[in-house]
Amino acid sequence: MNIKNRVKSALLQIGSLIYRNSGSKVIYYHDFHDTKPHTSMSTPLELFSRHADIADSMGYRFVPEISHPSNEIEVTLDDGFRGLYENFDFFLERRIPIRIFIVSGFIGKEHYLRADEIKEMESTGMLRVGSHSKTHRNLDTLDIKELQTELQESKKELEDLLGHTVDTLCFPRGRFNDTVLDESIKAGYKKIYSCLPGTYHEHFRPGLVNRSFVQHATPSEFKAILKGGDLIYRSRYMKMHYRQKSGK
Repeated sequence: MNIKNRVKSALLQIGSLIYRNSGSKVIYYHDFHDTKPHTSMSTPLELFSRHADIADSMGYRFVPEISHPSNEIEVTLDDGFRGLYENFDFFLERRIPIRIFIVSGFIGKEHYLRADEIKEMESTGMLRVGSHSKTHRNLDTLDIKELQTELQESKKELEDLLGHTVDTLCFPRGRFNDTVLDESIKAGYKKIYSCLPGTYHEHFRPGLVNRSFVQHATPSEFKAILKGGDLIYRSRYMKMHYRQKSGK
């Protein structure tokens, strides 16, 4: 482990002591793999299994949607890579539900989920689908027309595919501003997932859900994050992802 990673791990441990809590949390990854990954952001299934065991040992329950203030975890994925489908039996066997935010324009492309695979997984009742925009552009840099296209067309394409309402959204790269938030609500999204750390029931804005980034977390880091350790990075993540005013 290099010096930068050692410092990061140490800060998470310190944060877990300062902000210690057992609040319900949304955690996020990008994909899972057993042998060959579809993206460098993919998490080895063995590492996720260790994360799941740690969560179990700490008294957390994996749920499709958080409804209690403490000890629940919702697992989310961004983008829509194919590794989830290739390893979906693992999640079925462990009874771990997944919410995946899909870039509608990437469906069927190399390394990404096909339409039939998405529908097959959703039919099990263990997968929920949300939007990750149409083409994965930085939403906070777009003019109103471009922004509305990214939000509205993705929603429609996913709804046409699945045959039901899609009203959850995750911002590409976690980037947003007040205009993006306002237009997302106007487009019909009722729950919007950010990349800001914190418990599920703490809201920076109404309807905006906190999430903890854990895809490469070591077991000790993951345990610290479940205790609230990543809150030590809250101000840094705010600067990275949120701008109050529109870029245009």
